[in-house]
Amino acid sequence: MKDVRIDKWVLVLLYTLAFFMTIEWLKPVEELTDTGHIILFYGFVGLALMFGLLRVPGWIGVPVKVIYIVLSLQYVFLEKEWLSVEALKMTVIDMQQNFAFIWSGEWMSISYMFRTGLFFILLWMLCYLIRYWIEYRKSVLLFFGMTVIFLSVVDTFTPFDASFAILRVMIIGLLLLGILFPLRLSAKTKTQLPISSYFKIIAPLVGMLLFVAIVAILVPIKEPAWPDPVPFIRSAAGLGDSGNGEGVSKVGYDPDDTQLGGPFKQDDSVVFEAYVDSRQYWKMETKNTYTSKGWIQSSENWVFEYQRHYTNLMDGQVLVPPRESADIEIYEPLPIIPYPYGTEELKTTEGFYYDEELDTGKLTPNSGEPVELKYRTEFVPPEYSLKELRATDMASLDSMKFEMDEYLSLPEEFPERVRDLAEELTANAPSVYEKAQAIERYFARSGFVYSRDKVAVPEEDEDYVDQFLFETKRGYCDNFSTSMVVMLRSVGIPARWVKGFAPGELKRDDNKEKFYTVTNNQAHSWVEAYMPGIGWMPFEPTIGFNGVSNVNFDIEVAEDDVKEQELIKRPENKKKQEQEKQAAKRKNAQEPWLLRIIPEWLRSWTVVSVIVGGAIALVGIGLYATRKKWLPRLVVRSGRSKSESWETFAIQYEQLLKHLNRVGLKKPAGMTLSTYAKEVDRMRGDDKMSTLTAAYETGLYGQSEANLNWTELRKMWEDLIIETTG
Repeated sequence: MKDVRIDKWVLVLLYTLAFFMTIEWLKPVEELTDTGHIILFYGFVGLALMFGLLRVPGWIGVPVKVIYIVLSLQYVFLEKEWLSVEALKMTVIDMQQNFAFIWSGEWMSISYMFRTGLFFILLWMLCYLIRYWIEYRKSVLLFFGMTVIFLSVVDTFTPFDASFAILRVMIIGLLLLGILFPLRLSAKTKTQLPISSYFKIIAPLVGMLLFVAIVAILVPIKEPAWPDPVPFIRSAAGLGDSGNGEGVSKVGYDPDDTQLGGPFKQDDSVVFEAYVDSRQYWKMETKNTYTSKGWIQSSENWVFEYQRHYTNLMDGQVLVPPRESADIEIYEPLPIIPYPYGTEELKTTEGFYYDEELDTGKLTPNSGEPVELKYRTEFVPPEYSLKELRATDMASLDSMKFEMDEYLSLPEEFPERVRDLAEELTANAPSVYEKAQAIERYFARSGFVYSRDKVAVPEEDEDYVDQFLFETKRGYCDNFSTSMVVMLRSVGIPARWVKGFAPGELKRDDNKEKFYTVTNNQAHSWVEAYMPGIGWMPFEPTIGFNGVSNVNFDIEVAEDDVKEQELIKRPENKKKQEQEKQAAKRKNAQEPWLLRIIPEWLRSWTVVSVIVGGAIALVGIGLYATRKKWLPRLVVRSGRSKSESWETFAIQYEQLLKHLNRVGLKKPAGMTLSTYAKEVDRMRGDDKMSTLTAAYETGLYGQSEANLNWTELRKMWEDLIIETTG
């Protein structure tokens, strides 16, 4: 099927339609997730398809695409350091760390930057398949069908409205199939269809599809004939509101945590909705005392009373950077007010009072009764420096044992094997942060299973954490979070158990504004560990949850700072430092003056590599763009070194035909070589092409040993190639 060449304008049309169908896969990603900078993915798809259309060779296309991906990742995740040597180093280090995570099976630890890079590669593979489907298979039925199914599933099971998306895909897909069908037929019959006839064939199809599209847009939308399949599917999958016997609890917020364990019923009731730009964990309270069966809050709480003045939430007040805001409306009465991390101010209706407990972090209505409430929180999402986190040490915690006693306490009958496991996991971690991280990552790689049913309840003589870690390895957030808190405490790291709600489900209202719907199913628990010099930091050990800790990747700066501080702290190194400075001055004095005026950052191997790579890429693009001028002369030069014979002449004649085709003297399908040669000679005003063609046909029909002047024929061949290169 690939023998018949597709006209370039038809290819442009096909690739353009394929681009618009491909981006229909990306639009739900933008709507349903927190994915930003979606235009970068659009650009990459366009770049990959354009390279396929222009036949850009791999030695140019691959480096350009890799550079595009790397620069895009740096722009999104390393915005402050974009296009710097530091950003390139950070990117390389991130890749090394993530390959190590993959090798060790720690899939949940893979960074968002690396995941985004993998998504770019997935799009790259998809664009390659699109080229294969269009130019070789000449059928996009599989891609078309997969797109329709994908949008149908997304429209059914998510808040994304794919009504017009499906209409667009149907129009584009049917148009692609209609355009490719004549090409497929031509390939089977080995005949070339003239471009004018081709467009006459597909014109009625285009008109019909446009008419159908207009009718589909204008006619009224009928209500669904079938009931919503989601509840049925959830029920069939065992995700409905059915329990499994005695001891089954209903999911949601419950202030009593004295007895953990046991299965849960699902509950899709909406607790609150939050209009907020980014996903947040909704904190409600912390508890400090583990009883071997559950949690209680045993210390006295310092309580402060607050009254917030009435604020019209529709005023559109400008927040002072870098604050963010969340507009929250509680539908199911709650005894505690949920709020995001970094909350600095809470605005409610006039006359509403609430109490804040500093120890537990609880915000409770002053009336003591559960409330339905509409309010706004203004918050600054906490950002943690990796440099500072890796500088945390256990020695700093030793001096705080008295004031952190309640967050280090464990039951008297505490199983030693839990402590032994925690010490084994943290033995090689140098900082407090890395010890906490080692425990957090343990669950995802050690055979634990997240489940809300068939979860055991500890017997009277069993410890809740011990049972989960060594016996069942099956549970939900309470099992994971409690186990991490207990293990942290057993190695001397203050930790507390946190309750609240997970971010919820992202939706869009009629104005396309983002909001999160939080149901009882999103009731959640996680961990806060104390980092000396930094404060309480959230951790997420539960499998399937990502957490919200924003860690600033500044470790390279950290290492440089540590080296510099070490030199300052150690008097014995001052002399060595001075010697190194003097040696550097002598080296600079010996360098040529031209090298000395080049900035130090410009001499870096990374910068030099980028510059050299960019220069090579530009030269390659230039050579590719001018290939019609230099390639024929190269062919002529190489031909002069070959022997004069029929075999050589036959190869050179085939090269001449390809060259004439490239420069616009294309041989029409069905035309004989002799007729084509006369047409070329007529356009040029000589008979060289006819002479060469006659010699070619003489040898082709068995008279290769005829008395032909190969030297004269080669000269004609060279003249034709050079004269038509112009």
